[in-house]
Amino acid sequence: MEFNILFWLFTKHIIADYYMQYPWMFKYKGTYGHIGGLAHAKLHGLFTFIVLLNFANPFTAFVLGAIDAILHYHIDYVKNKLWEKFPTTPSEQKYWVIHGTDQLAHGMTYFLLVHLLVHGHV
Repeated sequence: MEFNILFWLFTKHIIADYYMQYPWMFKYKGTYGHIGGLAHAKLHGLFTFIVLLNFANPFTAFVLGAIDAILHYHIDYVKNKLWEKFPTTPSEQKYWVIHGTDQLAHGMTYFLLVHLLVHGHV
């Protein structure tokens, strides 16, 4: 079961993080509370909720979706603050170090969500 959940969470991640992230969402993710970053994080939370409805009751799926949205928002915020502090472009290694660490943190979030679900912590 855990593998199936992770498969769908990572699939929803590429959809929400790459296919459905628009300039109005990512442009101001370094501004705390900006609607673009909030909308992007809420999209992740909604998609996580939808995925987890296949594996958990609605309340648990909602709580885990909310945790995903909150963590996603803050991970992206930190990434953008780092890019502001250390200006970089995709042609530089530090850009990819920051971006890759951001993606790892999102992946670790999914392992946390699965752990919470499987061990009945929610």
